[in-house]
Amino acid sequence: MADYAVENVQLRLMYELGEDDRGNLMYRTKNYNNVKVDAEATALLQAAGAISGLQTTPVSTVRRSELHFLG
Repeated sequence: MADYAVENVQLRLMYELGEDDRGNLMYRTKNYNNVKVDAEATALLQAAGAISGLQTTPVSTVRRSELHFLG
């Protein structure tokens, strides 16, 4: 099995923009880069809550995305 290490972490927030003409929900995703690689899920959720408090559109999903270095 190959070794790997976390190289980069992103916090991804998906915003719910409302409905289109057909009634389908529309979303927009914003990525926040340079998150500490050892940041815990609780801290990321707190950060997402703080960021969403500054927005006018509601946040529907919070994700952590990792880029791994294989070697």
